[in-house]
Amino acid sequence: MEAQISAVCQFCETSREIKWRCLNCDLFLCRICNSRIHSKIMSSVEHKIIHLDQCGTEEVVNNIRKLDLKQMKCQTHHDRKCFVFCRNCNEPICSSCILNIHQNHIFCEIDDAYEEKLAHIESLKVEIKSNIAFMTNEETLLQEYELKGKEHHMEIRTLILNREEEVKQEIARKSKDVSNELETEWHNTEQSINRDIELCLKTKSDLLKRKDNIHKILKSHDPRLVFDEGLTDVKQLHQPMFSKRARLFQFFPKTIETKGIIGDLVEKPKIESITVYPTYMKCISCISHCEAETVLICNNSEDILKKEDLNYDTYQTLKTLQDIRVMDISQTKDGHAILSVGDDLKILTKTGQLKTFLHLDLITLCIHVNYENELFVGAIVEDPDNEGEELGIVLVLDEDGNTICSFDKRTINHSFDEDEEVDMFDYPSRVLNTKKDDILIIDSSNLSTFAGKVVILNRSGHIVREYNGCECENCNDFNFCPFDIAETHSNLFLVSDIGKHSIHVLGATLKILACSFVDDVGIDKPLSLCTDASGKLWIGCDMSADDDEEPKIYCITFN
Repeated sequence: MEAQISAVCQFCETSREIKWRCLNCDLFLCRICNSRIHSKIMSSVEHKIIHLDQCGTEEVVNNIRKLDLKQMKCQTHHDRKCFVFCRNCNEPICSSCILNIHQNHIFCEIDDAYEEKLAHIESLKVEIKSNIAFMTNEETLLQEYELKGKEHHMEIRTLILNREEEVKQEIARKSKDVSNELETEWHNTEQSINRDIELCLKTKSDLLKRKDNIHKILKSHDPRLVFDEGLTDVKQLHQPMFSKRARLFQFFPKTIETKGIIGDLVEKPKIESITVYPTYMKCISCISHCEAETVLICNNSEDILKKEDLNYDTYQTLKTLQDIRVMDISQTKDGHAILSVGDDLKILTKTGQLKTFLHLDLITLCIHVNYENELFVGAIVEDPDNEGEELGIVLVLDEDGNTICSFDKRTINHSFDEDEEVDMFDYPSRVLNTKKDDILIIDSSNLSTFAGKVVILNRSGHIVREYNGCECENCNDFNFCPFDIAETHSNLFLVSDIGKHSIHVLGATLKILACSFVDDVGIDKPLSLCTDASGKLWIGCDMSADDDEEPKIYCITFN
């Protein structure tokens, strides 16, 4: 702590015009004592004199510390001063310490150790200052995020509450319609019953009168009364005369999935960056990420398979296979690629060797390997129930190729309403085992127009939902033509649509979240999709119809 300034010069003890301080003597001096007396003393020639305006500055404080360093007492031997620094124990020590405690230790000059420690503290000071600036900036950003988050939170909350009100109003309208229908039916039925009651009472009254009359006839001795009573309409009086009975209705309440009615809260992927890679394949019908910037791509219309390193500095084709029609590719956990080729599943090893993994008596269309190394194979087989017809099927195999189960339209159930028509799937061109263990299938049901749908079923074989395209204004003039599918880390599904050159973003239950016309961000004609382990989306495009357009591969990083 800085010493308190004396009221008078501590040399002459009379002058109050104190201007200087001797750090070595720790005395406050007036101008005359400093220049005429203190400076003339031989022992004070090397003393450090500072102006009072400099007191408290960092430089002066450091000088004072250096002076005090010479007088620093030993922590162990209080009557001795420290004069060296022990490297082993990391502390200043005196001569007695060297003899008693610190034998065979490494020493250095106490001044050198002091300068090292001071430099480290200065470095720490700079680092702390930098960290404070960083934290201040982060605090500002976090406050901005908090403000934006609150605004966004209130917007979403308002949308949810508005949706709740819409649902309430819709339920109220539907309830009113059903209630009005019930009231109308009961009103008509009640009127009919009341008419029948009136007719019944009238008929009963007539019958009682006739009964009394007949009783009188039977008690009378006058034969004329027998001839006067007409009996021809007695039979008519006993015939049923009621046109209607009460119509008894039943009310069957439908099960309501509240979250499904209100909507889902999902994180929509936002594009952070797009990297464009050149390639020499005009149509990439399938793309599979291997590692780093290495991908497998194929063009099944030209029967070409390539493995390419897309790095700008080292771009090269690592492997090319001709005359092989690869329909789909998926990667195993150990980095090998499984290829769907005709009636075979083939393995392309990391070293580039191609060998048959499994021969199947069917035509494979697509392949997917999940995190457990199970294989999901979409294929077509001859329909055993209809000669000459083909049947779409999805097989689930273990990593050794043994069949675990299979799904086709003969075995699949569905969870829709009973009056809703579902066509299952006929041509499974892509299959994906989702992170929630459902099975997602692209059904290319019309091979001439490429129109199709997306179907999701669970492991029990129940179709949960299907997606037939977006109903937005921009999509009304196009068929939904799904070609490939990928799943993001946030459990959203991306479906490439070659009919509109777009990518559909679907929620977990195949509800449309966005129909992205990706040409708005410079991506033209997206065809094949895959996601890598880091969550990046790789897109292979179809430029076969445009000779002037250079073929490209896109890699999208989501925020």
